Amino acid sequence: MLKRAVIVACVLLYAGSCFAQVAGNTSDPRIPYGPGIANLQESGIGPIKVGFDADWIFGRDLDGKGGVSNAESEGQKYLLRIGYTIADRVEPYIRLGTSHLKASWNQNGVQAKTTAENGFTFGIGGKALLFDIPEHRIRFSMDGQYLYTDPGIKSVHIDGADRTISASEFKVREWQVAGIMSMEFLINDSSNNPATPYSLIPYLGLAYTDSKTGVKFTSNDVNYDLGDARSDNKFVFLTGCDIVAPENISLNIEGRWIGETAASGGCTLKF
Repeated sequence: MLKRAVIVACVLLYAGSCFAQVAGNTSDPRIPYGPGIANLQESGIGPIKVGFDADWIFGRDLDGKGGVSNAESEGQKYLLRIGYTIADRVEPYIRLGTSHLKASWNQNGVQAKTTAENGFTFGIGGKALLFDIPEHRIRFSMDGQYLYTDPGIKSVHIDGADRTISASEFKVREWQVAGIMSMEFLINDSSNNPATPYSLIPYLGLAYTDSKTGVKFTSNDVNYDLGDARSDNKFVFLTGCDIVAPENISLNIEGRWIGETAASGGCTLKF
């Protein structure tokens, strides 16, 4: 069993680095399994989870309008996540952090490339355990989230040349709903303390995801406007793995492709 679990984890870690993520976070609201660092559940105000997520988008094709073609976005997001678990089945959460984004497109034969300022990013979401098969440690869950950032434009290049601009805007809204199937592999397969296992939880999922990327500016009296470009591909296939350690910490890595090329990694602490 241990050998099988290690092989599965290595495959998923390799996939995440290659495809280089719903926004990644743990696939099951119940993990980490421990009572919490501050045991807030015992006091009646928990459990509260605090995590950090890093998301790298290496390429997302956008569907531009009005003479816009070859539109694409990329960048990174670094987010603090705070969640509250209800009945070990539902976990609403908020995400706060920063984004470092770029967008490029062709407009009437001219190539525009923009780099956004480092901008404040805000998100809300929730995950739910729909049902599980305890004897096989198989679980089916769902995750939904919304993310917004309005950083403004830092720099612009037109056909490779740096330009001064005016009346600029850089705004991104993203939303996603994902269905996830996971299976847990115990590393310390012992019944001495079943509440605090070392385990690997690989998972597969399919997500419906979309975004609106609004970028526009004026340079030399010419208006450049990406419009509210939507994601060109709405469905994303994802694979990932939760790594659970006793008692109150879990790690996550996730890769996404087809609709976009992206990866994420994160860490969660239970209080």
